[in-house]
Amino acid sequence: MAELRAPGVYFVTDEQRVAPLSLGQTGVPVFLGITRRGPLDVPVRIDSEAQFVEVFGEPLPDTYLGAALRGFFDNVDGHCHVLRVARVEGREDEDVARSAELVLHDGAGNPCLSVRARDPGTWGNGLRATVQTSVLQRTFLTRDADAGERVLQVKSAHGLAAGTLVQIQAGDVTQWTVVARVQEKTVSLAEPLRAPFPSAAPTYVTAFAFDLVVGDLERTERFEALSVFGNSPRFVERVNDISRLIKVTALRPEVLPELAQPVPFEAAPLVGGSDGIDNLGPDDFIGYDRGPASRRGLMCLVEYPDIDLLVMPDLMAAWQKSERFRSLRDVEAVQEAAIALCERSANRFAILDMPPGGDVQESLRWRRQFDSSRAALYFPWLVVLDGGRRRAVPPSGHVAGIFARSDRGHGVHKAPANEVAEGVVDLSVLLQDQHLALLYESGINCIRSFSARGLRLWGARTLSSDPEWRYVNVRRTVSAIAQAIENGTQWAVFEPNGPDLWKRLSRMVSAFLMELRDLGVLTGATPEEAFFVQCDKETNPPEQVSRGMLVTRIGLAVSRPVEFIVFRLAQRLENEAQSMED
Repeated sequence: MAELRAPGVYFVTDEQRVAPLSLGQTGVPVFLGITRRGPLDVPVRIDSEAQFVEVFGEPLPDTYLGAALRGFFDNVDGHCHVLRVARVEGREDEDVARSAELVLHDGAGNPCLSVRARDPGTWGNGLRATVQTSVLQRTFLTRDADAGERVLQVKSAHGLAAGTLVQIQAGDVTQWTVVARVQEKTVSLAEPLRAPFPSAAPTYVTAFAFDLVVGDLERTERFEALSVFGNSPRFVERVNDISRLIKVTALRPEVLPELAQPVPFEAAPLVGGSDGIDNLGPDDFIGYDRGPASRRGLMCLVEYPDIDLLVMPDLMAAWQKSERFRSLRDVEAVQEAAIALCERSANRFAILDMPPGGDVQESLRWRRQFDSSRAALYFPWLVVLDGGRRRAVPPSGHVAGIFARSDRGHGVHKAPANEVAEGVVDLSVLLQDQHLALLYESGINCIRSFSARGLRLWGARTLSSDPEWRYVNVRRTVSAIAQAIENGTQWAVFEPNGPDLWKRLSRMVSAFLMELRDLGVLTGATPEEAFFVQCDKETNPPEQVSRGMLVTRIGLAVSRPVEFIVFRLAQRLENEAQSMED
């Protein structure tokens, strides 16, 4: 701070500091899949298989999500996200995802509370709810209270709070009301007294609440001292912030205070829950985007830019068991939608599976359906041990784990290939060298068996026909850099568009790219060979500046992976060597 020598007004220049650019975390996948329970249309962070079971339940039979997640965690100590897929729209007689529910009634017989399973599914039909009335406090008046007053002086206000139901009783005179405010031993009421209550009678003040107990065979939750009145700190809907089993809605009927609480009952079942998985269709995976409050399926992911890998193992489970997947064209439509979503985002990449049971020729035909640098295909399916039995599963979960492991160990610029696929015991198709050549030349990445080196991911090509975007690591590196620059230059919006800003941006981006070159992300003997940044009057002519646009040209030289290593061997004949010595 400047030295202040005399009273007055001083201006001190405080330079605006901007955080330097940096690559964000990569290798964070989202798994779209079918589960027993869990939130719909919200990707949930998962750090372990145990947490997955805690949130989504045990994996369903004939699905691949559980095996895919196990394959991910077998290959990396990291985290991912899970997005539950279910059918949520349909006729009343169709299997649509619904939450089990129980409606509680008050003393007047009106519906007063709705208790619903926290997530849709038949799992909620196993929940049982119990309501018990509880007495919080019984105290007495220490000062007379006249009719029309709203304030009571009590011996102790312990257990009393706003929204507490109280009974005021002196002999045969009784009034039920609700506490409006408590300050030390002074209790303010929501309505005036209808009769006088002398302190010498004595007059008792009893506070009532109710307890709600919900549980199934695995877990029980108990919520005590609840109130149906919204101004209470124990308002019943606050249960929703802490419960893992239920959501409660207060229906708020007009009723006398003494009748407002739910009637006690024991172990009543929640009913009406359904899974919505018997007849999944392509639209359930693709979903829709109708605005921030109405997104489903893949379209939910537009709100989560930090998720950079997209995996859909249960697309193949739906294809195998659902009548609404009429042909492989429906599977293709979902994969095309996933690719389109990745192409609209800055840094997202899709890891796609081949349909089950296909041979090399069918895989080649399937690959020809796509042309994008934002996706890659992997073949064949993997054989894993699942519950002690061998089972073929899509490779995308294991591949996502290899991506994440490579990113953490080496960086996004390193091709995620020649890496061991952990958690795999065999391949569904054993590939010969001629098969590998056909598949790889077509842009299909294979998992290959090396007797001494294990099963390895053998390929790092995208589905693009453009040679510039042939490699997975090139596409993902450029995407990660673009995302970092976009996130780190938001401060420049609405700044004066002129040479000072152009130079500042150029310095900032150049320093970032120089750091990446030093780390080996960019290639080139000199900085000029590794990258260039141009932001000047040439890229920003006056007519463009007048439209409020600032343009910066950036060129990158990203490392390409080695695919073919050729050794040239020549034999030196002995007689030739002898003649040279003579």
